[in-house]
Amino acid sequence: MAAGATSTASSIDLPARGPYPPRVRVLLFLVVLGGVARADGDGDDRGGAPPPITRDPPYRINLRVGGASSDRNGMPTVCGEARLWGGLAVEGCGTGAQAWHNQDGAEMMHLRSTFEVVRRPIAGGRLGLRAGLGFAELSVAADQLGFQFGDPDVTGASAAGPEASISAQWTRGLVGAVDAVATFTVGGAYIDGAPALVLPRDQLQPFASFEVGVGW
Repeated sequence: MAAGATSTASSIDLPARGPYPPRVRVLLFLVVLGGVARADGDGDDRGGAPPPITRDPPYRINLRVGGASSDRNGMPTVCGEARLWGGLAVEGCGTGAQAWHNQDGAEMMHLRSTFEVVRRPIAGGRLGLRAGLGFAELSVAADQLGFQFGDPDVTGASAAGPEASISAQWTRGLVGAVDAVATFTVGGAYIDGAPALVLPRDQLQPFASFEVGVGW
């Protein structure tokens, strides 16, 4: 790090070894390979013009796996998303702490609604820009069930607060009604009780994440 540079707990800094375990890199490779293999079947008879795209995302549900700048427990981020109507969807993202693993380390769970505001054809697929609102829970140790808005509970393990985000989501058909999905998200959460955690954090928590998966 250059002399004089500083780092805060709220900075977006990915782990040195990279945010994606081998299994996530394999999934990313398979999704990209599937999109390339499909390219030969995407011929267009309009002199190379991009194919038309749907007004709404092509899936009802998608599942994605990736990594996030806010997670320090060595586990991948898992996201599940359901489209409710048109471009309106809800999604939840997290590492599954206290659900399917008990690894130590900080993590952030997100529950948000998203709304697609812009869509474009790109790279043989469909790219949508979305705005999101919801809340995030910052955990620095094994926490209890439920969400602690305001001050954390006596364990000082977690605190929650509102968040806002923007995301870019690319989709492309794989086979039948199954689509490849890749999502990049940046945003920030305001966690009022973060300074009172057992491992204190800043109240403003920026984050960035990237996941790949499939939708249907």
